[in-house]
Amino acid sequence: MSGSRSTTPSDLRGEGAFRDDGKHTMYGIDLRWQIGRNAPDQGAWPPPEDWNEGNAPYPHIYEVWIDDEVRQTVFLYWPAWDWTPSNSHWVDLGEDPDAVHSVKIRAKVDGQYTAFSNEVTVDLKRAAEWSGPERPRDGLGRLDAAPRHGTMNHPRSRAAAAIRDQDPASICAEARRQNTSTTWQEVLPGAERMLADYPWNYANKYLEYRKFFENGTVASTGNPAFRGLDLAPNASLGEWPLTELDTSAATQTFTYDYTAYHTNETWSHRWFITRPGWDPANGLGWHDLEPIPFLVEIQGSHHEAESSAWEFASFPRRTGRAAIVHIWGGHGGPDTPDGGNGGKTGEFFASTCDVMLR
Repeated sequence: MSGSRSTTPSDLRGEGAFRDDGKHTMYGIDLRWQIGRNAPDQGAWPPPEDWNEGNAPYPHIYEVWIDDEVRQTVFLYWPAWDWTPSNSHWVDLGEDPDAVHSVKIRAKVDGQYTAFSNEVTVDLKRAAEWSGPERPRDGLGRLDAAPRHGTMNHPRSRAAAAIRDQDPASICAEARRQNTSTTWQEVLPGAERMLADYPWNYANKYLEYRKFFENGTVASTGNPAFRGLDLAPNASLGEWPLTELDTSAATQTFTYDYTAYHTNETWSHRWFITRPGWDPANGLGWHDLEPIPFLVEIQGSHHEAESSAWEFASFPRRTGRAAIVHIWGGHGGPDTPDGGNGGKTGEFFASTCDVMLR
């Protein structure tokens, strides 16, 4: 066990909250804690005494334990002007969570985990509407409108297999035939849909993605240009190319193939896995996914290599056929017609990875 007073989280606080996501109401837990001199109620001013223009010696990796089980690994990064993301985190719980949860966290320091924080009990029957955190008064954040593109590399996404790698599997060949786009790094809902219903909630600073996934169109994000990615395996088409994952291993390492990488405090990665018993022959809908993402990254590192591979120990310990769905999104995308919503609609890129858990 590693850590010191400055790197071991303490004074953990948790509140149940909900967010609107189109017609969906998404519940979660708003966590805040003490790390170093950054208090859970630090506020927007002054900065913590040890902030050092964003170079404070705070951990970047945490585990979130819910009801005595590790459910999520979080990679936290932050801009030099905002200390709020260094000691706070939103834990997605989906649309129909249990009413009460116990939560504790621990940080990873020098390759080892610290002691756990105190444990808090969160009662979602008292959940309040989410409001974005107050930003520091001297915040210098600027919208980075540079393009972002990419897809999951390991485990390999359907877009990578069928389009990027031109995999000869029958289902990949049929997907290519049905798709009207060959841009494997841009599996997203499309400008028309994002302009009609913005993915980025500018007022409260979060990404709305659930509303774009209806029926069995998760792999394509409902974008007809990628409808071939929604194909379900069958006797004629065969199976999607599978990545084998050894769930008895102590850790997993996932990688991402960027064709354009930029960091911004609004952007995040989230990884979800299908529920036990999912049958790929029935297609893939959002209701097939576990509601809590097992891996999350906030903002991303200023060094691309650090945000291209993630080693973590929160992957579910089970076997059998599964799919992993990854969402990378934030405040970017098409310009809004009137300059509203901070000038951009928001956007996200989706990857669906077919895996066999051993």
